[in-house]
Amino acid sequence: MKNECKIISDLLPLYAEDMVCEETTEFIKNHLSECESCKNDFEAFQNGDDLKEVFKEETKSEVEDIKPFKKIMKKMNIQVHSISYLLIVFFIFFGFLSMDSANVFYNSLIMPIVGVFGYIIFRFKAFYKLPILLLAINILACLFNLADVEFIDIFFWTAIFTVFVFVGIIISFLIHFAFRKEK
Repeated sequence: MKNECKIISDLLPLYAEDMVCEETTEFIKNHLSECESCKNDFEAFQNGDDLKEVFKEETKSEVEDIKPFKKIMKKMNIQVHSISYLLIVFFIFFGFLSMDSANVFYNSLIMPIVGVFGYIIFRFKAFYKLPILLLAINILACLFNLADVEFIDIFFWTAIFTVFVFVGIIISFLIHFAFRKEK
C-alpha cells in the first residue's frame, strides 16, 4: 500500500461522515476513482463493516514491524532496572556511611533519591520493600564496622531514613500520577 492509500484510509471515516473540507473531498474522490483497493475499503466501510476487519492486513504487518522494537525496549527496561537497583544500594550505603555529625543532613537529600529509584523499580511495593532493604543494608554496614554506629541506633536511623525514602516515593507517585496517559 502506497503512502497515498494510507492517508486515504485514515480519512475514510471523516469522508463518510462528510466532515472534510472541499479540497480533501475532491482529493479523496479522485483517489477512489483511481484506486480499486481504497474504493473497496470505502464501500465496506459504508456497508457497516468494522474498520478492523477492513484494514486487517495492515494491522498484521504493523504488529510484525513492532516486534523488534518491543525486544529492544524490553532490554532497555531491564538495563534501567538493573542500574536503578545498583543506585539504590549505592545511595543507601553512601547515606549510612555519611552519618558522622557533619554529613548526617545529606541524608535528607540522598534518601528521597532512593525513594525515587525504588518507585521506578517497585511501584507501590516500594512502601514495604525499601524499608526492609534499608534495614538489611544498615545492619550489614554495622556488622562490618563500616560506620561508627551502635547496633541499637541502626533501628532509629533506619526509621528516619525510611521517612525520607517515603518522601521520595510520594513525590515519584505524584509525578507519575500527574503525567500518566489517559486511557
